[in-house]
Amino acid sequence: MDNYEQLKADNKRLKKQVKELSVFNSELQSELEFAQATIQTLKEANRETINI
Repeated sequence: MDNYEQLKADNKRLKKQVKELSVFNSELQSELEFAQATIQTLKEANRETINI
């Protein structure tokens, strides 16, 4: 396989990895947002418990 063919194969592989990482990043972003909302809810519940 010459350099051009190797570069084409590498490019295809890297594009696939970028797509997979983009999906993974999106999933992590959703999980992070959920965790942040949960933390906020717990903080508010904690404040209410302290103020009772």
